[in-house]
Amino acid sequence: MTIRKFSRVALILLLGTLSFIGWTSPRPPTPTKGLSKEAVLKIRSSTEAVLRTWQIPGASVGFVKDGEVVFLEGFGKRDLEKGLPVTPRTRFILGSTTKAFTALAVGLLAGENKIDWDKALATYLPEFRLQDEYASLHATARDLAAHRTGLPRHDLVWLNSPLDIADMVRGLRHLEPSRELRAAFQYNNLMYITLGYLVEKTAGIPWDDFIREKIFKPLGMNDSGCTIPEYTAAPEYALSYVRQGEKQAAKSLPQPADKLMYGARASGSINTTAQDMCRWMIVQLQDGQIEGRPVFPSGRIRETQVPQMPIPWSPAANPEVLFPSYALGWMTDVYRGHYRVHHGGSTLEFNSYVTLFPQAKTGVVVLINSSSPASTILANVLSDLVLGLTPIDWSQRVEERIKAGQKDEPQEKRIEGTAPAHRLEEYAGAYVHPAYGEIRVEVAAGRLTAVTHGFRWPLEHWHYESFVIAEGDFQGQKLTFLTNSKGEVAEVACGFEPAVKDIIFKRRNGA
Repeated sequence: MTIRKFSRVALILLLGTLSFIGWTSPRPPTPTKGLSKEAVLKIRSSTEAVLRTWQIPGASVGFVKDGEVVFLEGFGKRDLEKGLPVTPRTRFILGSTTKAFTALAVGLLAGENKIDWDKALATYLPEFRLQDEYASLHATARDLAAHRTGLPRHDLVWLNSPLDIADMVRGLRHLEPSRELRAAFQYNNLMYITLGYLVEKTAGIPWDDFIREKIFKPLGMNDSGCTIPEYTAAPEYALSYVRQGEKQAAKSLPQPADKLMYGARASGSINTTAQDMCRWMIVQLQDGQIEGRPVFPSGRIRETQVPQMPIPWSPAANPEVLFPSYALGWMTDVYRGHYRVHHGGSTLEFNSYVTLFPQAKTGVVVLINSSSPASTILANVLSDLVLGLTPIDWSQRVEERIKAGQKDEPQEKRIEGTAPAHRLEEYAGAYVHPAYGEIRVEVAAGRLTAVTHGFRWPLEHWHYESFVIAEGDFQGQKLTFLTNSKGEVAEVACGFEPAVKDIIFKRRNGA
């Protein structure tokens, strides 16, 4: 779902003839310790080139080296309508770069003997169950943190969900796995949300309170938070943008009803600044120390950076990267001959990327306010600069991959000349799944609309009993209605998780 959307957006940007909204703005004094004037100009020009190519409204970039901030600067606008510039203290929402904070939280509790990384999770959370009984009994915090529980993403369970986190955890048992426990790497946000619930149950305080008190506060990350209310209360925060035709449209932020997006979410809700992220990178590169003082016990940082699970990889497709693995909240690999610890994040049209080179004692953070591969591209470009490597045109490389991926994407053949077997009114009603929640199907003006988790999807007839989402983030996704022995519409099947069979929503009695 996310990948397909991502490719469409990128292709529009690449092939369109859209005008770019300027982002150059007056710059405040910037730390440039240890960098020559030539190096600073190169960092700026390289950053500006990537932002221009991918039409990004605003970005914040930071470098650390040998325990100090050596470059920290904002580019472009955090609010296009008001003309407000991005600065190093502008807040962005991280997305999955949050996972490293959650892994450290578990590690800190492990250091207090409140959690054992390798003890069955059900020991601490009796309500934790997966559909696979063996995985339910044996999955550990390490398995969840390394994305190897056997459960694929199932992202629509949590996306814009009105569920409480405890209810979401109890619903995991209703989700089909695609692999056995520890058989394969399968990225899964639900498991990190569950780890946040584990932190709450073992620490006795909510995950976000633990992050604030045990990580942000001792580290001096004073411009950081975990929820949307904290984000909008910040002195300066960025709006995120989606390209619509020749304009940039600001994306609205979640509302209180969207509990798992509005509140604290251990998989991706941290909001922060490039300035605060520089402190985070320094403590990561110095095993828990900053400014000559210990912030976290020795070894707790390093254990999160140890590879745990190989990630599928093709040397032909990505020759600059060797031996990619997932650690605990971090990815690891060898990037152009240099050991790398890194992670990206994407949520609510914000993108982030953090790259650490432990042997070079160097880190790079990129925060942008548009959903785009530009954060990853810029992190690679700046990494090449700081490591003194021969430049690669990473934008061109990504463009080529996007085009190749769209060309290879199979197209389902539509059977012409068919018609729905029922009147449209007979499809209307509420359909429920114990983990995914409710889909409500409405009919108006001769058209069906599906409503779930705050999304409204106009449906068009595809063939037989299948309808297709006509527009929006899930465009092209099909919903197929199923009948009971009486010929009544009783269920709707949706391919929300491509790694398993269609998700079946059953019609609620009387709906």
